[in-house]
Order: sequence, then structure tokens, then C-alpha cells
Amino acid sequence: MPLWKIYHGPSTLTREAKTTIAKGATAFYAQRGFPSWYVNVLFFELSPDNFYNGGLPKSQTVGVEIIHIARHWDPTNKQAAVAVKNGVDAILGPFTTDKGLHLEFAVLEGPAELWRINGIDPPEAFGPDEQKQAEENRKILFDQYGT
Repeated sequence: MPLWKIYHGPSTLTREAKTTIAKGATAFYAQRGFPSWYVNVLFFELSPDNFYNGGLPKSQTVGVEIIHIARHWDPTNKQAAVAVKNGVDAILGPFTTDKGLHLEFAVLEGPAELWRINGIDPPEAFGPDEQKQAEENRKILFDQYGT
């Protein structure tokens, strides 16, 4: 949690751009109290014959799927939704829309109860009646990752 999957055409994103995007996504969540190692950013370079938009091949398109697994945004809070979308735009914009590329992203949510790291349920998956186990698992994960 969270998992960003970024699909792009050949040479659309440089290694430096990918690093900056990954650091920006990590900072976005770290500023909200998430451990940095919760944030995963994956890049998938697709050849022009494997990326279609509107039924036509489009190599100058970036598609992003962002999956929030452990923490969810209140769907009735429009300001929070706008803040998330604006945050994503700020991270990706300099490498996409600001350069004339087509950018499309969606934020999806999955249940925390179906999330694990190395066989360990992260503390967010536990309810108030399971705080002891949450604390034990938090310590195990902290010992493994250090943040």
C-alpha cells in the first residue's frame, strides 16, 4: 500500500524521471504518515503496438493505476479526492502533460484485510480489539525495514 503501476511508451520516461516520480510518490505518502517502504512504484514500458488509446496505437500516452490497499479516502469528501488527484498531477505532470503527453490515471482501493508483507499482516489490517497483534506485527515490520 500504495502500489503505483505506470505504463508508458518507449523512451517516454527516462531513468531520472522514473526516480523522481518514485521519490515524489513516496514523499506524497510519507508526508501523510506512511512508512516509505509501504510505497511501491512499478514502471512498464510498452511498445507502440501494445499501447492503444481510442482504438489507436499511442506511444505518447502514460497510463497509471494507483491502488490504495491499507488506507482509504472518504469517497464523500470531495476536497480529499481533489487533493489526491492534484497531488498525483503534481508528481506526474512535469514528465507527462507538461511535455504534451497524454496522461490518464485512476485511484483504486482494495481491502486491507487482503494485504500482507512477507507473510505479515500490517497493523492497519487490525481492528481495535486486535491491538496487541498489531503492535507485534508493527515491530516485526519495523525491524525488517527500519522506518
